[in-house]
Amino acid sequence: MPFDRGKIAAALPSYALGKQVGSGGFGLVLEGRHRQLGRPVAIKVLSMHDAAVERRFLAEAQVMAAFDHPHVVHVHDYADDEGLCVLVMEHCPGGTLTDRLEAGLPPEAACAIALSIADALHAAHTRGIVHRDVKPDNVLFAADGAAKVTDFGLAKIFEGSVVTSGSLVGTPGYAAPEQILGQQVRPATDVYALAGISYHMLTGRPPYPVDLPVPEMLHHQIYRGPELPAGMPDRFATVVGHALRREPSERPESAKEFALLLAAAAAAELGPDWLSRANTPLRVEEDVLRAASGSRGLTTTGGRRLVSRSLRRSRTTGTSATSGGRRRGRHAAPDDEPAPFPSGPAEPLSSEEVRRRIAAWSHDDEGLSGRTWVILALVLALVAALSVVAGVVLGQAQRGA
Repeated sequence: MPFDRGKIAAALPSYALGKQVGSGGFGLVLEGRHRQLGRPVAIKVLSMHDAAVERRFLAEAQVMAAFDHPHVVHVHDYADDEGLCVLVMEHCPGGTLTDRLEAGLPPEAACAIALSIADALHAAHTRGIVHRDVKPDNVLFAADGAAKVTDFGLAKIFEGSVVTSGSLVGTPGYAAPEQILGQQVRPATDVYALAGISYHMLTGRPPYPVDLPVPEMLHHQIYRGPELPAGMPDRFATVVGHALRREPSERPESAKEFALLLAAAAAAELGPDWLSRANTPLRVEEDVLRAASGSRGLTTTGGRRLVSRSLRRSRTTGTSATSGGRRRGRHAAPDDEPAPFPSGPAEPLSSEEVRRRIAAWSHDDEGLSGRTWVILALVLALVAALSVVAGVVLGQAQRGA
């Protein structure tokens, strides 16, 4: 929709407006400059006069203003004038991760960017915030090349209560199965999305085919998981596959744990000096940097050396941490303290409810494809058959008793 620049300027008298540099479903982004300080900024303008959207926009401003993190886009100002909502943010002239994916990334840069995102998410999670829309478009690059996470407009703030996704929000292709199904959202939900981004950066293609209709893509995410390419280095495949598991409890417990696992894998695959070749500033916690350099004997603050529970379990049982269950090579790395979020299994949903929620995600699509209906019908038939078998077994057990 067209914007009245005069109205935007009136809402932000301290800023000079520049050219438009982006647009999205909710508005546009302008370049700007603080008149007195000379500081370049990005000005995000809301284009939808809807109370719920405006609340989400304000929530983004509040969440991001609370951060002082080197890998989170800073918020400088917010204005709400006669229905016009404007967010003044740090200027990131390096474009988005989507742009860089199109050009291709070397593995060193891919790992450094993934560690940057993981550190930002861990900082959010320790504040009780789950992003819920981690995707390449929401990763920007500052003038020095540092990766910055933005757009916390879909974030949920936890205060000790069990919070679900409420409405079906997020981005198909990166959203975790529990998010698609409207189940409990937790840090592992963001870890899944980060693993999807890491998959894309390391392989050059997204975890799910982009030519799939949305319902089919969501069905793949819920029931099948992505295929890990044969050419993907063994240690990377183990770490990424571990984080793309369907059950949240089987993924790394935190974004910090994912960072430690990926950092150790990068050191083993790329050499201990790989960060010097990444050309991506990395400002993360010291234990992650030590893991990235191949240091051994990493411990938590209590001095206890840890290995990821899921990876330990997969080595014990002889199965892999990949979504497809293929055996992978040996790999050990430390993990972090348990995250203060619920980690138990989500309540199961009926097949009818699964179908309803998939349909809700694809309301703009022309409808479910014939293939998807067949798949859903087979799933329903399988559930019915299992119910019958369970009834027979239960009846026999009762007669025997």
